Amino acid sequence: MLEGMDILWTYNLRMAPGLIAFVLCLVLLPRAAIGIRIALYIAIFILARDAMTPVGLWSFDDLRISFFNSPALLATLGIGSVLGVVCIVAVERDMHPLLVWRKGSLVEGAAVGLGTGLVIGLGAISLSGFSPLLPDFPPGFILGLVILVYGGNLLEEVLFRGYLQGRLETYVTPVRAALLSGLIFAACHSYLAITVTNGGWPILAFTAIEGIACGFVRMRYGIWAAALTHGTAILLVSMPML
Repeated sequence: MLEGMDILWTYNLRMAPGLIAFVLCLVLLPRAAIGIRIALYIAIFILARDAMTPVGLWSFDDLRISFFNSPALLATLGIGSVLGVVCIVAVERDMHPLLVWRKGSLVEGAAVGLGTGLVIGLGAISLSGFSPLLPDFPPGFILGLVILVYGGNLLEEVLFRGYLQGRLETYVTPVRAALLSGLIFAACHSYLAITVTNGGWPILAFTAIEGIACGFVRMRYGIWAAALTHGTAILLVSMPML
């Protein structure tokens, strides 16, 4: 537990200079500069995500993700992401129309969101070979992992499929906006794939497929369904396996 809190402290200190710079930019920017504000929020997310690698919060093996072995730390990061969503939505009141939370049937959206995430996640781990669950992960690890992947990916979906895709729909058709949000999502993983880790093309291909799928799920069913797709896919590739 103490080791996890030490890593969290190191992680926050590492991010602090960049985070302060981004927040100052947001404070100085006018509310009407919606496109730039969205870009800055996405940049903040990329900073927070990519800073996880050097401090040891996660590591990659092909398309598999291994998170730091602390349920409390994982849950803290997931809850922090949800609080980030609450704060951004509260601050950016002028951008509320861009957030399409739900469209159509809630049950159908949940089924499609979960099903799409299962297909993507199972497809990814099948490339590495299916393995049984490790028997020795600590109590509560799966719960902490669930809170992290769904909380963290809710934040990511609000940014990419909420603000970005919603903004793109004011310029292009919904189909093109879905494609663009997915491709931009993949492009924003370039640093993670090429400079922060050695994941390379597999990570970029996975995120392109995942991003485009989430874009179309959001187009039809809204952000909540897309968050289910994203979270489920990441949960599967993050499960502790041999």
